[in-house]
Amino acid sequence: MPIHLRRLWHGIISIFASDTISAPWSAHGSYPVRAGNGIEILIDGQAAYREVSTAFHRAKKFIYVTISFGSQDFLLIPESGETLFDLLRSRRKDGVDIRMVVWEPARQTPDTIPDPAPATISGINDGSGAIQARWDRAKGYKGWYRSPHGHFEPVLLDFPAEMGCHHQKTYVMDDGAGGVVAFVGGINPVQAYWDTTAHDSLDVRRVARGEDPLKGLEGTPPLHDIFYRITGPAVGDVVANFVERYNGASIRHGDMTSDVAAPVTPDQIPQVPDGIKGQVLRTIAPETYAATPKGDTGIREFYLNALCAAGKGTLIYLENQYFFDHGIISEIHEAAERGAKVIAVLTSKPDEGSLAGAVEGVLERIANFQDESRLVAGHRNVAILTLGNSRPDPRTQGKVVNSETYIHSKNMAVLGRDWAVMTGGSGNIAFTSMWFHSEMNIAFMDRDLIKNWVAQLWSEHLQIPVAQAVEPVDRPDDAFTFFQQQAIRNKAALERGLMPEGRVYYREGTTFPPRKFDGISLDPSPVPPGG
Repeated sequence: MPIHLRRLWHGIISIFASDTISAPWSAHGSYPVRAGNGIEILIDGQAAYREVSTAFHRAKKFIYVTISFGSQDFLLIPESGETLFDLLRSRRKDGVDIRMVVWEPARQTPDTIPDPAPATISGINDGSGAIQARWDRAKGYKGWYRSPHGHFEPVLLDFPAEMGCHHQKTYVMDDGAGGVVAFVGGINPVQAYWDTTAHDSLDVRRVARGEDPLKGLEGTPPLHDIFYRITGPAVGDVVANFVERYNGASIRHGDMTSDVAAPVTPDQIPQVPDGIKGQVLRTIAPETYAATPKGDTGIREFYLNALCAAGKGTLIYLENQYFFDHGIISEIHEAAERGAKVIAVLTSKPDEGSLAGAVEGVLERIANFQDESRLVAGHRNVAILTLGNSRPDPRTQGKVVNSETYIHSKNMAVLGRDWAVMTGGSGNIAFTSMWFHSEMNIAFMDRDLIKNWVAQLWSEHLQIPVAQAVEPVDRPDDAFTFFQQQAIRNKAALERGLMPEGRVYYREGTTFPPRKFDGISLDPSPVPPGG
């Protein structure tokens, strides 16, 4: 379709999108839209894993865990000293059926738990009363990469299995009182991913056991991420995903594990009173599991539908680690062309110094060869930002310790005048995540809830009260200006060595200093303000 006709079509769409939205959902995904769900946002690792730990302790019948990156020594609540695997082993001794499906990388990859066969991990696959775990190798992808609206010419992609990843992070269990609960998000059970809303660069609780605290903190910046706690019928779909993946795992350990039947299905789960509509979304590579031979690109479909509905008077707020799915970026550009305000909070240097980071950099540069990708960054209605954090330097009065905050969250909210949709989970804005990495998101509609959650995120990033952050959510122009102005002031403060007023910076043109903590005496168990 010629570009002038596309713009005319999207201009017509935006007239209606400003007033209402009827169908942002994925029509071709594995699971339908379900009514009557309870959804709660858990911002950053401390809040998220406190809830997960509580749910582990309450479960009486089953706990199903999906791991991509992970550590056996991960401390859900660092002060407790109880590791993830110790907790799961303890619950298994209490008679809870515990099963895990774990990503098996094609090559050695940091922060993963490889299959130990023929040996076993203590308490896992080592007897009839043990935890049952299966490992799963990911597929690659070969096929045409197309824009559903003709925004760019199709590109033939051919990614080997070495680039595939089972990237989902989910926990689902009974709640000990006749119900079920699920957690869907992006926070890996690795200590460096655990953090508080304070994002204190000197918080040693982010350092793995046995690692030198100073070197650990110098090597890992604070990290922002999100989980969602889900109750209601949508939990049944999280269970179904686990069952499909566990039973279809590529490394089954058939002599030590058995297939599992779903302990509960969506029709068996009562709706939550005053609950909201929600949909469990996935990415699954084609020919990975027998029940999904064509794969699933439901996350991408939802993104495209929600963005296509955005026009003048609409606010698009997103946080993401990556930014190189050109189909989604082109839709963001089209929304901005129609007058939507876009606030994008992105990682400053994703996976810097790693193989994954090098690959990501190449992929992002390839995406930026497309005209609309370049136009997004400089568009008058788009602010591409990142996050930093600052604290007094304990070595010298009046000095400031500055660091980037690694943005690992993957969420997007689109808010019209009287409607809003939101999605979040493990799916990055990357054509790897949108086409063939295994991913899971939750999507939902409820304007008041979404408005409040966006305000909570803005309160953390802008360092203002939630009550103050709520107001500009309804005024996209004012919100856009607020973020821009703070980014400018914070960069000036960073360059002058002064304490910034918040945590928002422009992504381009901002360089955070190396983290050098020589001479700092660390409290072995600090609880910083807000932590």
